[in-house]
Amino acid sequence: MPERIFGLAPFICPEARVLILGSMPSEASLKQGFYYGHKQNRLWKIVGLMLGRELNTIEEKKAAAHELKLAFFDVIKSCVREGSLDSAITKPEPEDIAALCAQYPSIERIILNGGLAKKLFFKFNDLSKIKAEVFSLPSTSPANAQYSLERLTALYSPIIRCQNS
Repeated sequence: MPERIFGLAPFICPEARVLILGSMPSEASLKQGFYYGHKQNRLWKIVGLMLGRELNTIEEKKAAAHELKLAFFDVIKSCVREGSLDSAITKPEPEDIAALCAQYPSIERIILNGGLAKKLFFKFNDLSKIKAEVFSLPSTSPANAQYSLERLTALYSPIIRCQNS
C-alpha cells in the first residue's frame, strides 16, 4: 500500500502577485525539491516562452518566477498516492490557502492548475477569506494531452502578464 506523502513548502518570491496552485507535486518535483519538475510538464515551457528564453535549471526557473512575480504552492498538504497522477490521489489533507494569501497580501491572482486543484480548492477554502481573483485553467501536466503548448500558453500568459503592466 502506498505511504502518505507530503508536498513542498511554498515558493513565494518577494512581491509575488500571481500564485499558481497545483494539486500535489509529481514524484519528479518532490525528488528535485521544486515545482513542476517533470521534464514533460509544460508550465516552465510556458514561462520560458513568455520571457523569450529556455528555463533548464532550478535557478533559471526561480529567476523567471522572480521576474514575473510568481508564487507556487499546492492545494494538498499531504495525501496517499502511488505514482504522480492526480487520479491516484486518496486521503488528501488540504493546505490553508487563505492563511497563505493573508500572509502575502501582494498576491492578486490565483491560477488553479488543473481539475483536481480546482475541485479541492473550492471544496476546502472559504472564498470570503481570499481577496485574490481565482482563475481555473487546464493542467500543464503531460497527462493533459488535449491541450497543446500553444493553447496553454494562450490561456496562461494573459493572466500572468496582466499583473505586470
